[in-house]
Amino acid sequence: MSDDLRVDALAASELVSSSLLASLVGMLGAKGLLSDKEVGEIYEHAYSLLKEHQGNEAGLASIYDAALEIIEAELLEYRK
Repeated sequence: MSDDLRVDALAASELVSSSLLASLVGMLGAKGLLSDKEVGEIYEHAYSLLKEHQGNEAGLASIYDAALEIIEAELLEYRK
């Protein structure tokens, strides 16, 4: 845990948001409301948004790179 409780709160908030969104997309796909192609398109769009909005701040580059790698791993499932 961080010495700064705000960092911990922010990290926890991000985990909640990302897990809820991933759950929602997965559930919509499982219920047939989104096709596999559409789920893949959601991940493609998320990847594009992240690439577009990543800053040039050196301290954040590794965080963006890690996030992009996670989305790339998900995309592999939908590009088969």
